[in-house]
Amino acid sequence: MNDLIGLQYQWGASPDDGEGKSDCFQLCCTIRRRLGMKDYAPDFAWAYEQYDEQSFSPRLLMRWLKDNCFSIESLQDGDVGMCIEKAALVTVANGRLFCIAPKGRSVSIECNESVLSYAHWFRPK
Repeated sequence: MNDLIGLQYQWGASPDDGEGKSDCFQLCCTIRRRLGMKDYAPDFAWAYEQYDEQSFSPRLLMRWLKDNCFSIESLQDGDVGMCIEKAALVTVANGRLFCIAPKGRSVSIECNESVLSYAHWFRPK
């Protein structure tokens, strides 16, 4: 997963494109795929066709999370968080959180109890 750190943010870009760019959803999908879990990228392709970065509503993503995931109290690999302060996804892998930081690059942060308050947490069904 170390190759996923430092990717530049770009709407609709995937780490698998080889361009060194990603958005938070594609980062999440790549992590889940590498963990051997369903990645949901094909199920959400319509968002990139119907919206751009400015017109996409975070409410759509939150609705999708609520409809397709369980709310959780503790974290495990593959869990997904919707940041409270900014509309962005956070993904758990190998005891770490992966997300796009405010400065526009992907980062990895150690999981601990304080991160539970950072986002609304879900476990995809």
